[in-house]
Amino acid sequence: MGRTAKDRRDLPHPPPVERIELPGGSTGLRLAAAALFLLVGAAALAYSISRLFAPETGWQEIEAGASQGVTCAGEFSLFYELGAGDRDPREERQALTGVYTRACRAAYQMFHTVERFEDVVSLLELSQRPNEALEVDPALYRAFETVQAAGDRTVYLGPVYARYGNLFSCQDDGMLADFDPRLSGEVAAEYAAYAAYAADPGHIDVELLGENRLRLRVSEEYLSYVRGEGIDCLLDFGWLRNAFAADYLADTLSEGGFTSGSIASWDGFARCLDAREGQAYTLDLLDELEPGRPVFAARAQYQGPMSLVTLRNFPALEEDAGRFYRLRDGQVRTMYLDPADGLCRSAADSLTGCSAVLNCAGVALRLGPVFIADALDAAALDRLEAEGVHTVCCRDRTLRVSTPALTLTGLYEGYSLEQPKK
Repeated sequence: MGRTAKDRRDLPHPPPVERIELPGGSTGLRLAAAALFLLVGAAALAYSISRLFAPETGWQEIEAGASQGVTCAGEFSLFYELGAGDRDPREERQALTGVYTRACRAAYQMFHTVERFEDVVSLLELSQRPNEALEVDPALYRAFETVQAAGDRTVYLGPVYARYGNLFSCQDDGMLADFDPRLSGEVAAEYAAYAAYAADPGHIDVELLGENRLRLRVSEEYLSYVRGEGIDCLLDFGWLRNAFAADYLADTLSEGGFTSGSIASWDGFARCLDAREGQAYTLDLLDELEPGRPVFAARAQYQGPMSLVTLRNFPALEEDAGRFYRLRDGQVRTMYLDPADGLCRSAADSLTGCSAVLNCAGVALRLGPVFIADALDAAALDRLEAEGVHTVCCRDRTLRVSTPALTLTGLYEGYSLEQPKK
């Protein structure tokens, strides 16, 4: 979790945004970020007035403080309606900022793959102390419980993510061959070897010992292999990381009594904490009309509490430079790696899931196998609906909605809607 924080002046605002076609410049990308998750339909006028006359009340963007050092706050946006309850707005902001800042620091540390911290066991420390029982943060323990229950092995692709991630720093296609398995048979073989180890619990697995104690069990064969390759970190939640971070931040805020708002990451994970009746939120759905031309394809309205996850195979935001690379021929490389062989795949242009019963990690772990595939499994989307995950799948300018209870409006010109009968 070492990305630099974005310029806070460019953060999104909660009032509704008109459905527009995004221009190619950075302004359009910021507008896309602004519309991605945190739009509060009922609060537009109140928000505008509060910003002009009463900056400590109404809908506010809450920023983490600097007291905890580097945090993951630069990857998240938190919007909150101060003064909605019986607390003094100024005192509420101060308390909320403190809770949020500490939570962002804790999330930054526990999911870190390149740094160790005093008094906090990170993923890197787990990797560097194999076959040893270590006490971790309860949130990290729950994260491993969750992936084990789902049977997902993504977290064990740490060596692949460590090398593959360099692809997104490449300045031209000629630099890709050292990292891209689709361009290099040697790299593909290396990733496949790591994927084979990652898939085998006999070679690598995290043991849940209870009382927040974990043991990363690694075979001597695999240890010898990775040490010979100079690998430091065997564990990395990859594209799932901010799903767990969003849940941790949201749960921490909720436990502190702060529920009049929503939090979202720039890479597609959001938690609406707001249970107030009649408080409408809006999710704007992005699509790529043509390479380099993202648009707002439609808008979905919902009420919280709600977990929302969007996976997409195209860049649309400035921050996407760290997880997408577009080749000269238009192909795109993404962070969504298949645990079977370490290749990126996507069965749709975008897939959004929302649930009132599951958290972000729960939704993401169910969407992942459907999205990270060569072909879309429509029956799998129907099964997700039965599990309480409503989906919107965008492919070939068609939005397929899994439930009539989820209403889309503002359909972009040229897009069609496929919706089950009521």
